[in-house]
Amino acid sequence: MFILLTGNHPRHLYFVKSLSKTYKDITWIHEKREPFKPKIDKNYNFEIQKLQKLHFNKREEAENTFFGDNEIVFNSPNINQIIEITKDDIFNGKLKKILLSQKNKNLITYGCSKLPSNIVKLISGYKWNVHGGLSPWYRGVITHFWPSYMLEPEYTGVTLHELTEDIDGGDIIHQTVAEINIKDGIHENACRLVKNFSDKLPKLIKKKLLKKKLLPIKSNTTGRIWTGRMWSPIHLKLIYKVYNDKINKYCIENKKIKKPKIKSILIK
Repeated sequence: MFILLTGNHPRHLYFVKSLSKTYKDITWIHEKREPFKPKIDKNYNFEIQKLQKLHFNKREEAENTFFGDNEIVFNSPNINQIIEITKDDIFNGKLKKILLSQKNKNLITYGCSKLPSNIVKLISGYKWNVHGGLSPWYRGVITHFWPSYMLEPEYTGVTLHELTEDIDGGDIIHQTVAEINIKDGIHENACRLVKNFSDKLPKLIKKKLLKKKLLPIKSNTTGRIWTGRMWSPIHLKLIYKVYNDKINKYCIENKKIKKPKIKSILIK
């Protein structure tokens, strides 16, 4: 039914596990990404290095809590093929050969490197990308961090959209936003969202696909693209020193929670 092209971090494995519970005949291609816990940037002072360690340790703890042990996905009976690739394989012809050998014509990507147009054109069926951000407000990268930094954690979202050359700018299939929990820190907020999205999406897609071809919703604004260069470990001071990782609590108590307008053709 689907070719899944994902990263190999815990949230990506959980997403694949959720899809494989609903769909059979899955080909899973996973890209070996950078280490889940990155190296500490020692160009910063001791205080900032300490905040980096805190931040990524808390992320690991949250993902382990929400996503658990996903190694079971490697033995799923509904996954016909499991193929590991590197970023280089996307451009050196290996991924092209893999896709040309597949009978499945529907592709979902999540957490992998951006695909060049010649690869995207190989797919004749649905071509969708899972973006860990609420488009168009939070396109680009690190988009589960910026909403909390901007004191609008309710804009922490996930967008399923058509795969195009634009950065997270394809027409929208479905969106999910965080259910704000007063006890959640920045990582719990993101993990709760991704789990909710992953748990519900497979059945929503299946229900609609049985009825008719899915026609996405065009975005009426370009929004904003957040780049990797915009982020610095110094931003962690606001999260942990100013708000003690309790931004949800601050925004709820100060009545700063707004309800984002989301788009979806999978729900009424």
